[in-house]
Order: sequence, then structure tokens, then C-alpha cells
Amino acid sequence: MEALNDAARTALKLMRDSGFAISGSLEVSVDPKLPFMGYSTQRKGANVIVVSGMALKSGLVEGLLIHEMCHIYRTEQRHPSHNTQLLNSVGIHVIHENDLTRDYQVKIIQQAVNHVQDIYADDIAFKVFKKGSVLQPEQAFEFFLDWINPNPIEPDTDEAKWQNIGIMLNNCFALSNLTRHEVPDINDQAKKRVEKFLSQANNAVRNEFDYFKDFMTSLKENVTEEEFEKQLTEYLTRIVSLAK
Repeated sequence: MEALNDAARTALKLMRDSGFAISGSLEVSVDPKLPFMGYSTQRKGANVIVVSGMALKSGLVEGLLIHEMCHIYRTEQRHPSHNTQLLNSVGIHVIHENDLTRDYQVKIIQQAVNHVQDIYADDIAFKVFKKGSVLQPEQAFEFFLDWINPNPIEPDTDEAKWQNIGIMLNNCFALSNLTRHEVPDINDQAKKRVEKFLSQANNAVRNEFDYFKDFMTSLKENVTEEEFEKQLTEYLTRIVSLAK
């Protein structure tokens, strides 16, 4: 736990030195059984970052803490991408409007929103990484390469169709981050994985892939709540249309 506290102090200082100081209080904790790297939340008015046991062992915990602190910073700065009320309003509208009653459908809609939030958090995180030499380009490439799955799920049931859209969104998320942060695609590994995925995907996914990749790649820093709401609604609606 002391190692985590030390990493948190270092990450907070890097955030502050980079011009992205968090104003609220912060607590960090470990959940040994957490199946993913970590998350940030609020408890009793305090910001809390929870990291997994595997994150502590990965050697990337400082980078993870900075990423989660960037979510907190975005929330404190009231960026539209982290306006919970706006996100819930759009998400619930799309879910109800399209009668999405299955857990796997709702999960993909939530995943799609999370990707947008993560992109905006990473835009700040990479500036902090550079300031503190926290994450080398090779490490960033390996991290995002792991997001890219070259193999769609079979057979083509409704659930598999939604899961394949989730894979597509993950792949677009990784490619957009590589582009936004000018991380070199070593030996075209990311490109080749995506090409393999698309070669096996159905026509609808192949036709829509560039829209979702370009949407994530071109998200703008300065966006009003009205603009963001419109963009997010179109983005989520295109996902539902693709599933149909």
C-alpha cells in the first residue's frame, strides 16, 4: 500500500506540474480481485481511485493513476465528456428509444460512452506522461495493441453481433489513440490486426468501421454541451443501426 501511496503522490505532482492540478481530495486503494486495471469514483464527496492487484504488479500503476486523475480533472473542469447528467440523458434516450432490453446491448452502449471519456482523459494523460517520462512510446504502443482483437465472434447471433460491434469499437479506440498521440505502429502490427478483423467481419461492420474510427480520432477539445450531446447521440444511434 505504501508503494501505491508513493505512486499517487508522484502522479499528483506530475499533474500539478503539467498544469492539470486536481482540486478535490483523493484516496487510493487496492482491490486484489478487480478483473481490470482500475477505475475512479466518488465516495462521500471524495475522489477515489481503485487499482487492481495486477495493476500494482504491472509496472504501469503510475500511468494508470495519472489516467484516472485525468478523468477526475475533466469532471472538475466540467468538460461535456464527463458531464454525468448529459451522458446518462443521451444513453438512456438511445436505450429506451430503440428498446434495448438485453444486458449485452446496454453493455456495448456503456462501452461506447466509456471510450469517448477515455479518449478525452488520455488527451491530458499523454501530456503528463511526456512531462514525467512516465510512458515510453513502445509501452504505449503495446498497451493499445492489446486492445485490438483480430477475430470476430461466431456464430452470427444477435448477441454475437453486438459483441463484434464491441470488438470493432475497441479496435477503433486503439487506432484513434495511436493517431491522436502520434504513437508509431511498429511493423504495422495494429494495421494488420485490424485488417484481419475486417476481412472476417460482416459487410455492415466493414462499411461503418471508418466512421467510428474517424469519430474517435477527430473528437475536439473545445466543444459545447449542445454540440457534444448531438455528436454523442449520432454516435450511439449509428451503433444501434449497425446492430440492426
